[in-house]
Amino acid sequence: MKKLQQFMLNHPYISMAVILPFALVFVLGVFSILINIILPAVIAFWLAGWIYTAIVGRPFRQYYKRPFWYVRYD
Repeated sequence: MKKLQQFMLNHPYISMAVILPFALVFVLGVFSILINIILPAVIAFWLAGWIYTAIVGRPFRQYYKRPFWYVRYD
């Protein structure tokens, strides 16, 4: 381990070039999950609440007063 640390200290650009692909794969995986799964779910949930509010006839101001209007606070 000491040899690896010493090599990395002596050759920072080579070390970064070796680490970069692994970090890039990790970041791309996380962003893929965020963009393909979580973001569409959040937008769909927001849109469903908006449509529900429009159909029921409640004012849109309730989003600002109580953003989680579908949860009972009592």
